[in-house]
Amino acid sequence: MSKTLKYILIGLAIVFGLFTIGAIVLNIMIASAFGAFDKNYSVSELKEEYYSNEKEIDELILYFNKIKPKDKIVSIEFKDDEIIGRLAIENKGTEKKNFQSWNFNKEILLTPDLKNMLNWDLETIEILKEKLDNADCISIEDGEPIKIGFKRSGLGMYSFDVFQDKATNRNNFNNNCNYILVNNKLALEYGGGAVGPQCFQNFK
Repeated sequence: MSKTLKYILIGLAIVFGLFTIGAIVLNIMIASAFGAFDKNYSVSELKEEYYSNEKEIDELILYFNKIKPKDKIVSIEFKDDEIIGRLAIENKGTEKKNFQSWNFNKEILLTPDLKNMLNWDLETIEILKEKLDNADCISIEDGEPIKIGFKRSGLGMYSFDVFQDKATNRNNFNNNCNYILVNNKLALEYGGGAVGPQCFQNFK
C-alpha cells in the first residue's frame, strides 16, 4: 500500500469517526431537549410531593389571588430567578390573549403595557417566585381549579390542580389518563401542552 493511499484511508477514517461522534452528540442533544432524560413521576410520588408542600402551595395560591387583577386570567411560569419561561394574560369572558410570550427577563413585566395590565412591581414578582420555590413548583395558572405546575417532563408538565369551588364537577378531572382525582381538593395532571394530553405512565 502506498503512503498516499494510506494517508487517504486514515483521513477518511478520522472524518467518519468525527461524523459518527457528531451524530451521537446531536441525537443526545435532541433527546435531552425533548425531555428523554427527565424524571417520570408516579401518582404516589406526586401525592407525596403535594402533601409535603401543601401549606406552601396554599400560601402560594392565597398570594397569587391577592396580586392577580380581578378582571384578568393569568398564567406564569418561571425558568429561574431572572427568566420568565411563559406568561399569558387575557381578559375574563374572552379567549383572546392580551399578552403571551416565552423566555424573557422578568423586568419586562415592569414595562408600561404589562405594568398597566398586572400592576406588579419587582418586589411582587420576586415574592411570587419565592413562594413558588417554597412550594417546590415552577408555575401557577388561574382558573378552577387553579393549576400549580410542579415539574416539566418530556413534552408535558406534572401539575397539582387545586379546587377552590365546592360546586366544581370533579368527574372532569378523573379520566385515568392525564387526570387523576385524589380528593375533593386535589387532582393530579400530566399535560402535554402543544402536543395535547399525555397519560401518566405509572398510576401507583
